[in-house]
Amino acid sequence: MFIQPLFKGLASVLLFACTTLPLHAAETRRVITAQDLWAVKRLAAPVLSPDGKRAVYSVQEWSIDKNKATASLWLTDLATGKTRRLTNSQSSDSTPDWHEDGQRIAFVAKRGDDEAAALYVIDTQGGEAEEIIELPYGISNPQWLPGHGGIVFATQLSPALAGKFEKADLAAMKKEAKRRKDSKMTAYATEFRQYRFFDKNLTDQLANRLLRVEVTSKAVQDLMPGFERPFNYNGETDFDVAPDGRQIALVLNSTLPPYAEHPNPDIYLLPTDGSGRLKNLTPDNPRIDGSPQFSPDGKTLVFTRQQQSTIAGELQRLWRHSLVDGRNTALTTDIDLSIEDVTFSADGRTLWLQAEQQGRVPLFRMRADGGGFTRVFGEGSNTGLDSARGQLVFLHENNHRAAELYVLDPQGGKPRQLTHFNDALFAMLDLGRVESHTFAGARGEPVQLWLTYPPGYDPAKKYPLLQLLHGGPHTMVRDSFGYRWNHHVFASPGYIVAWVNRHGSTGFGEAFARSIHGAWGEMPMEDVLKANTYLFDKVPAIDRSNVAAAGASYGGYLASWMLGHTTAFKTLVNHAGASDFIGQYGADFTNYIFNDEVFGGTPWANGEAMQRNNPISYAKDFKTPMLILHGELDYRVPYGQALSLYGILQGKGVPSRLVIFPNENHWILSPQNAIHWNYEVQSWLARYIGGTPMAKPVFETKQDEEAKK
Repeated sequence: MFIQPLFKGLASVLLFACTTLPLHAAETRRVITAQDLWAVKRLAAPVLSPDGKRAVYSVQEWSIDKNKATASLWLTDLATGKTRRLTNSQSSDSTPDWHEDGQRIAFVAKRGDDEAAALYVIDTQGGEAEEIIELPYGISNPQWLPGHGGIVFATQLSPALAGKFEKADLAAMKKEAKRRKDSKMTAYATEFRQYRFFDKNLTDQLANRLLRVEVTSKAVQDLMPGFERPFNYNGETDFDVAPDGRQIALVLNSTLPPYAEHPNPDIYLLPTDGSGRLKNLTPDNPRIDGSPQFSPDGKTLVFTRQQQSTIAGELQRLWRHSLVDGRNTALTTDIDLSIEDVTFSADGRTLWLQAEQQGRVPLFRMRADGGGFTRVFGEGSNTGLDSARGQLVFLHENNHRAAELYVLDPQGGKPRQLTHFNDALFAMLDLGRVESHTFAGARGEPVQLWLTYPPGYDPAKKYPLLQLLHGGPHTMVRDSFGYRWNHHVFASPGYIVAWVNRHGSTGFGEAFARSIHGAWGEMPMEDVLKANTYLFDKVPAIDRSNVAAAGASYGGYLASWMLGHTTAFKTLVNHAGASDFIGQYGADFTNYIFNDEVFGGTPWANGEAMQRNNPISYAKDFKTPMLILHGELDYRVPYGQALSLYGILQGKGVPSRLVIFPNENHWILSPQNAIHWNYEVQSWLARYIGGTPMAKPVFETKQDEEAKK
């Protein structure tokens, strides 16, 4: 085992407090608001220059008034930390990639008259970016080919119209895309099990392709002529260009038809000569292979793999493929961690890795052969790794700060902060103390939770307790800041906020994550209730008579489960939660992740076990007031789940409120809707457990905007 045991006695507590401030500084700080979340500048993963001296990355900024975001590219010098803006077009510049000369950067943006995201190139010394190509369905993941001015990128297209991507072909595709967009006939039909995902229908018969464009001539070459299906059901494109530029490792779903019940993403080798020959490198695994990355010498590549019949809660293990002999070898079989990100050192001897571990996301290092696995930096959450010429950059955040760019000293393992985009904002905010606690949960097993105190906490006073129920179910509450469910915003009305990494959570070993299969509600609810008992004893300031719980997605399921199984909470909040397994069985990817092993059965086989895990099976016991929120475009958990549950509560006379967002999906992603969401939640909680909720936000209407003009 490479994980140090977290549980060392029932009352083990690790405290993480804000840096102590002078009295006058603390007095000038204010309580965080939902609006502040949209003032945070949000950094995307950095990309190192070939010489390892500079990093380029995208920084997203949101306008609440305009209800939209812009993003610019920024450059940071690793030695000095000097940072400057590279682009400033009020567009959304993203996914940058360096040319090997270190003087040019390719990126994707939608600017000016662009109807879709186009490919641009800019000189690092500045000046105007040059548009290289725009395609009807957009461009993603640009990567330079070494040795010349070619760029490989992914796009969607209508296979019947693609032709040779000449001017007439592109015009025909653009015309067809416009016809589809403007059509007044909006019906869609399917005969596939998988036909939509999150908030997109998958019935448009579009295919993915990798194309190559020459920057100087702008000539386009199809690298996959005749390919007529999507790469993956979720629309993602995942590939890596070999160091010599002659081939690409590409993730493709091998299952035919493409939207069958059990997708099988494999790693394929694709030459860049335009022949379109595909070679499957992972036919030995009928489940999930992904995230390929070539070694610097191009002789091997590493990738992640899952092998179980249901991957819910399964670790992503790291594997290596040898391009010399074709062998696939497991590298992290004996490491009880799920590998999320990996990058090679410049000499190819070392792998830098990121994985969840007991409430944090540390950086790890191991030899390329799988030996010498070591945790290098364990604080906070560290993501977006990139390495070049002995340098390792990444994004680091924690419970009190949003992500900023850091560099790691490879010798001493000490991180150094490079950017300070959000220092001014956080200097104004009074954020409460955050602690990590461990207690005995279900089966007497150790369970970790994060506890957030409200600003100005006084242990002599009494405070309501709010239990946040995290989603997934196979995710982890990280030592991170968060933009949607922010624990400090939840604490701001004057609540003590707990967030339990209950059974089913990732980051605490595969057995712990998969322990809830066939019994989704039982141990997680027991963990939360035992957390209440533990906290009542540990924190006397908690008002035991004013306790509430709120959850989203699976957390909403758990809130619905609690409706029929406990009266420990004065009120419950359910955002986008599954409350009826029969209806949920038709959701976007329930069919292969949340199958009979997870649900306990299917509607036609072992239906009794499925209903035993179904929250609405216990409707006769529903008593607790509940707030229900949902997006109409949610295909992950269809919003009919909210309507049905609300109807049951209303029919039984249980106090309840329904809030629907017509233009949002599983997540509430636009600023004004998100701020109103927080208002609804805080107002409902205040009605039952007290506290000081935020004032009702007032936003301009279109008529207001016109009146100003």
